[in-house]
Amino acid sequence: MKTDLNLLRVLVAIYDTGSVSAAAQRLAMSQPAASAALSRLRGSLGDQLFVRRGSRMEATPRAQHIIARTREVIQVIDHEILPNPEFSPARFDGELTLCMSEIGEAVFLPALYRRIRAEAPGARLRTIGLLPAELEGALYEGRVDSVLGYFPDLQSHFIFQQRLYSHDLTCLVRQAHPLAGPRMTLDEFLAMDHVLVRDDGRSQEMFEQELAARGIERKIALHTSHYMSLGTLINDSDLIVVLPRAVAALHVRSANARIIEPPFPIRRYDLKQYWHRRFHDDPKSIWLRTLIQDVLGEPVPPMP
Repeated sequence: MKTDLNLLRVLVAIYDTGSVSAAAQRLAMSQPAASAALSRLRGSLGDQLFVRRGSRMEATPRAQHIIARTREVIQVIDHEILPNPEFSPARFDGELTLCMSEIGEAVFLPALYRRIRAEAPGARLRTIGLLPAELEGALYEGRVDSVLGYFPDLQSHFIFQQRLYSHDLTCLVRQAHPLAGPRMTLDEFLAMDHVLVRDDGRSQEMFEQELAARGIERKIALHTSHYMSLGTLINDSDLIVVLPRAVAALHVRSANARIIEPPFPIRRYDLKQYWHRRFHDDPKSIWLRTLIQDVLGEPVPPMP
């Protein structure tokens, strides 16, 4: 026999208040609805449950037995199961997993780590890199708390996304490169030997598509899979590389390099954070997403 838990709430309320009308008021329902609930319970349980004695409704032995156990169940459901568990960053001692690229680790992981360390000193932060096809599954399974980056293919009604900031691409050369001035001409751009970076990110791929649409073909002298080695690669050569501006700024500070603008405008790309709808209302996820937005949101990404 199956009984609606809400009907049992009516049973407990009548027992506590001694009347159907008072029980209805406590449960914010109409008296006819409370009376109908009692009638359904009587029919399904085969017992009167309450008999009137003066102005009060007195419980039958069957009702008393049911109420004693039902009250315990309702207490557990209302106070332990239904409420969204509170999340305290200060007391959290678990792991937070972020999926980001090598660029992401270099550009915004330091600022994220500092903020997470300040709010959740017991947290263990882990970063991983995944292929675009693996992202939705990792978010669904909870193996990744948040994905950060440019992933235009991560489009699903199961995935939430929030824009953090936009970035563009620029060019990087060694400090003593023969190219002068803040911006090169198209002829200079085409005459230079280029480094082509092939990583798991999509912005470089989109840039290649832009070049193809413009009918521009570069001279590729070196292929690499990593952005962070570029400062060393261009230091003793006249190579030029197109890369995200934030990464170029890192190399300018840490290597003998300088930025020179490309001869044509390059579209900007939105960096976003992504999470699965399974965790949309999870307190820990809400805290982490809010922190990420606060640290990385516009106007500019934080630099280490």
